[in-house]
Parts: sequence; C-alpha cells; structure tokens
Amino acid sequence: MEKKKGKILVLDDEKIVLDSVTRILDEENYRVETCRKGEQAVETLKEGGFDILITDLKMPGMDGLQAMEAMLEIDPDLSVIMFTAYSTVDSAVKAMKLGAVDYIRKPFTPDQLTELVEKVMNGRKSRLDKRYREDTFAEIKNAISSTLNLKEVLDLIVQGVVKVMKVKGSSLSLMDKNREKLRIFAYHGLSRNYVNKGPLDSSKSLSDTTLNGKPMWIEVASTDPAVQYPAEAKREGIASILSVPLIIRNKVIGALRVYTSEPRKFSEEEVRFLFSFAEQVALAVENARSYEDLKDECEALRDDLWDYFDKDGWA
Repeated sequence: MEKKKGKILVLDDEKIVLDSVTRILDEENYRVETCRKGEQAVETLKEGGFDILITDLKMPGMDGLQAMEAMLEIDPDLSVIMFTAYSTVDSAVKAMKLGAVDYIRKPFTPDQLTELVEKVMNGRKSRLDKRYREDTFAEIKNAISSTLNLKEVLDLIVQGVVKVMKVKGSSLSLMDKNREKLRIFAYHGLSRNYVNKGPLDSSKSLSDTTLNGKPMWIEVASTDPAVQYPAEAKREGIASILSVPLIIRNKVIGALRVYTSEPRKFSEEEVRFLFSFAEQVALAVENARSYEDLKDECEALRDDLWDYFDKDGWA
C-alpha cells in the first residue's frame, strides 16, 4: 500500500463541503478526518498525528478562529488553512496573523485545493526539517566540544552528518602534506571495502572542485565521470554524492561528503546548512589537531628531560 502523503483535519459545518474536500484529498492520497463543530475538532486533534488543519471561519458555536487558536496551543506545529468567502477576507488575514499559513476562497476548484495543500505540506516539511537539522547540529556541537581527541571528534562528525542529513553515509577526508591525495580519516554508514577502494586524487573532478572551495553534487555516482570509483560506488549502493570543502583560514584542508542510497537533489538550504556545518567541522578538526600536536610536543619534551634526569634526580 502506498504511504499516505499526510494527515489532514477538515472543520466545516457544511457536510457538502466536508464530503467534497474529503473526496478531492483522498484521491491525492491524503488521510482525511472531518468535523462539523470546533469543539469536536479540538478533541480529535488531541489524538495527534495531524499535519494540516483546514477550517471554515464562520460556524455556529466555536468559530474557525477560536478553534484554530485552541488547536495551535495543543500543537504549535500544526499548519492551518482557512476557508473564506469574499465577505470574510479580512478575517482570513487576521487568522494568518494569529498563525494560519494561508487561506482559500469558496468556491474553489479541486486543482486550487490540491495545489494549496501541497504547497503548505512542503512548507511544513521544510520548516520541520530545518528545525531538526538545527537541533541535531546543536547536539553534535555540544558532543564535539566535550572532547579534544581527534579520532573521537572525527567519528562524532560523520555520525552526526548522517543523522542530520538523513543520508546513507558520510565520510571526512583530509589532505596529505603534498596536497595531492585526500585520505579518509572517518566514515559512517559505508563498508570498509568501499572506504579502502583507493586514495582520492585531488586532480579528479569531484575532488578538484571541492578543493577549490566549492560544493559539488553528483546525482548518479555510478555513471558520472567526476566520480573516481564509479563501479565501487554502484556496488556500495551509492546513488548521489554531495561534497563540500573543509576550510580554515581560507585554506581547504579536506572534504566532507554525504552519500545517498536513492538519487537525491539537495535543496539550496540543505547545501548552505552542510557548508556551514563544514566550517564548524574544519574548526573542530583544527582545534583537535592543535591539541594533538601540543600533546606530542609535551611528550617529546618529557622524553628529552629524562635524558638529563634519572629516577633519583640528576644524572
């Protein structure tokens, strides 16, 4: 059975309107529940799981504005669409100021309704996805700040990227001293065989673009000439790749990549988010590296001191 596109609650005191909306949205594969009274709609909403409320403004008893306000207190993330007639446009505008996201005038055509519902559903998804990324990013930053161990930092980063971006896998590569090869230092969601397929040549298209400080998206990794190991990508079940540079003090030090199992186009907002995340990653890597270097210097200094002192004092 095909998964439903969303769950919608429709509130209107006219049965003919409820029947019409239900038929239209049911054909578009939405799950629809209806109510004829505001109080009933509030109780139904408490069952949870609704994405959108479509409500009339003028109804006996609890009207649409009162119902909307009550339901937004229960579920602040609920997206609200108002039915309105020409005589109630001012009320619809008021409703939008109180939290409704859009309105539709009666009478409406099936296309007008489905287009508006799709628009609102997409906007809701984008809003919730953005909040999820931001909240998860904050968790990752807190986790990363709790350690200066480079390996732990890198592992936390790739695990976090997979969680935030909801992708198959992620890898973090750093440049070698000669800036000729990218070496994977951490990965998550990928097999060891794929990770060990070979070095990433910085002169190849995907790596070269990234190391020029630009993000690069590959929709079909198994056939794109920019991918250095297309056959291995196909065996691994990788469809799309998004690669962004790691930059510190205007210098590219590596690349952060995400891999999907299905062809995926990333939105501009997702690319901007990953680019911003990569900036934080580069800083975290630099801090961890500095700590590791300082620790190595301290250990070297300690060894030097032992050349001058024995366990009893001066040699």
